[in-house]
Amino acid sequence: MRSVFFIPVFNQIRELPGLLDDLRSAVLPCDEILVVNNGSTDGSEDLVRASGYEHIDVPRNRGVGYAFMVAADWALERDYEVLGVIAGNGKMLAGEMPRVLEPILRGDADYVTGSRFMPGGASPNLPAFRKATIPMVNGWVRALTGARVTDGTCGYSAFKLDLLERARFDWHAPWLETYGFEYYLRAKVIMDGTLHWREVPITMRYPSKGPYSKITPFAGWWAMLRPWLVARVDGQGFAPATTTSDRGRTS
Repeated sequence: MRSVFFIPVFNQIRELPGLLDDLRSAVLPCDEILVVNNGSTDGSEDLVRASGYEHIDVPRNRGVGYAFMVAADWALERDYEVLGVIAGNGKMLAGEMPRVLEPILRGDADYVTGSRFMPGGASPNLPAFRKATIPMVNGWVRALTGARVTDGTCGYSAFKLDLLERARFDWHAPWLETYGFEYYLRAKVIMDGTLHWREVPITMRYPSKGPYSKITPFAGWWAMLRPWLVARVDGQGFAPATTTSDRGRTS
């Protein structure tokens, strides 16, 4: 299965060089790296263009969900079968990419997301606010989907692109352009009942001081919670796959 991991980048001149170094020194399991520059103006755009990786320049920042849409369109046009994402903020380890991708390549999962709270995962310098609120998000997810997830906000993920080809919902909808895309898709996969999803242990490193997130209070939090609710009530899902499997749902 041909796979591509993309990196959404918005004004990350401090963190991006370290991530690019990690990528160059790691043995990567994917076929391609794609960098989506989300309208950066701090010099990140120059690093992206000089990185040597495939890249797309988006004129203005429309959100990480929009970067997902752009990357997915790019991958589908080139017949890739799996799309993954690693954040441009340096919190995720390039060397752990095989953990996220290999369950899909083995045929054990359609969708994989990382978890810093599973055995084998880690979250050094995890801010107290995140430590307190992520379990609340996990409870929100369980209430709406019935799934026991250990990390409802982790963005280190990969999925089969045929999910988007089979989607009966509009995954280019403007309301998904911020944080909606990844959580809405994840919710739809979990609730489908025939798709195979799982969490895998990963590391999320936080800075010891200074800002650790671009998520805006209240509006950003709602943008992360709303997709789970909409996915529960809108009644849309996926068309049947062209092939069937005797594997049961995994979680």
